Amino acid sequence: MGLALGAMMITGSALAQDKMSDQPEVNKQSGAQIDEQEGAHETDVQAQGAPRLAKACRDLAVQKEDHSEEIDGKSIYETNAKDYEQGEEFELLVDLLGRGNAMYNLTCQIDADGNMTYDGMKKTSTAKSAPGGA
Repeated sequence: MGLALGAMMITGSALAQDKMSDQPEVNKQSGAQIDEQEGAHETDVQAQGAPRLAKACRDLAVQKEDHSEEIDGKSIYETNAKDYEQGEEFELLVDLLGRGNAMYNLTCQIDADGNMTYDGMKKTSTAKSAPGGA
């Protein structure tokens, strides 16, 4: 009987350990869950902050767009602003996060003198400023 009870305890312990291996790893000091993919869904723009040009395009869109309440205060998800070279004409694309999987794709034009004009907005489900995914 003692042998059977010992075998059951060992088996139970092994099962408990197996179930624990599926649990997320926890930082023993802070008690916070350690996420192996921390920031995996965050774009560089979200992590590092939006460039000045992208913010200026969003602000211009809020001023010019008929439905500006839809985009006012929306977070910048992605932009191609890093590709801008001063002194050249440039089509600036800025993607704002909408509700659910919605994206607001803003387009601004920058002339050779650095002047920006707002070109329009489309509501889609994909980022347009980073072809092939953000």
